[in-house]
Amino acid sequence: MFKIKAGLVCAVLLFCACAAVPEQRTEAEPAWVSDPYTVYNKAAYLAAVGYGPSRDTAEKAALAKLTSIFGQSISSESKTTYTYSQALEASSSGWEEHADIAQAVKTSASMDTLIGVELKEIWKGGDGTWYAAAVLNKAKTNLIYTELIEQNLRTIDKLTKSGNAAEQNLEDFINYYQAANLADANLIFANVRNVISPGSLAGDNLRTGNDYRLEASRIARNIPIAVTVDNDRQNRIKGAFSAALARAGFRTEGTSSRYALRAKLSLEELVYANNPYKWIRYVVDANLVDTSTETVLFPYNINDREGHTMLSEAENRAVRSAENNINSEYINALGIFLSRNTK
Repeated sequence: MFKIKAGLVCAVLLFCACAAVPEQRTEAEPAWVSDPYTVYNKAAYLAAVGYGPSRDTAEKAALAKLTSIFGQSISSESKTTYTYSQALEASSSGWEEHADIAQAVKTSASMDTLIGVELKEIWKGGDGTWYAAAVLNKAKTNLIYTELIEQNLRTIDKLTKSGNAAEQNLEDFINYYQAANLADANLIFANVRNVISPGSLAGDNLRTGNDYRLEASRIARNIPIAVTVDNDRQNRIKGAFSAALARAGFRTEGTSSRYALRAKLSLEELVYANNPYKWIRYVVDANLVDTSTETVLFPYNINDREGHTMLSEAENRAVRSAENNINSEYINALGIFLSRNTK
């Protein structure tokens, strides 16, 4: 598998360093329940209160309410491919001096809220309703996001130092896609920083992920991948793989490329008692191979069954289903697999 020494610090938008918060047992309602800024200075903190029938629901409501202040800056659709914990596993010693950040992420990865948010207050009212206050220290969080952005920029720089264009390979292609994910994360981090510190314009000089994806596409055009499929039907499976690779920018002509996609289509009739339909099970096994070492870079398998009253039509439907699956999922599956296994 590809060797990448640079650490990937793209990762999480979301975690919470939440220590156990003791429950307040006072009979009188604490001032923070109606307004958390009576306790937490608005100039230094962001705060929100949530409530619910249980402590857990109150805490989640508080975290969600505080997170909503940032709007689309940290929407679930914006989460990047990698998790911060995966980045730490893949990274070099560059993060040793930031053990506090690393430990906070490792111990808080299951929480769905902003970096730096803490659950500071818990109170149970006389009617059984629970209240929780989520608080974010602006200065502390701003420093964390600044370091994340800067570390990502250092990693992007390492990933995109390509060699001779004529010698570029799939490792370079994946490097640029990883750089794109990091750039996406940086823009999200910058957006959050701008909410914490309005006017900071943290993302003014940051490149977008699409900048690096365009370069990845340019690299792909210099990487031909030979496609062969055994037991193919009118080259339909080969056509599906070729079209999928072409959409990612790769050339698929020739048979002497360094990279080869070798696949096999298998069709098997299935017989079910008291079932008038003819059933065909299809299996597509495919390996993307580096022929210089015969290393399998990406193993891919799909299988399913299709039925019809006529055996020939059942076979046709099975092949069409395989084509559709390859067209819709192969490139995404390839990108995810290579990204996660680029060690």
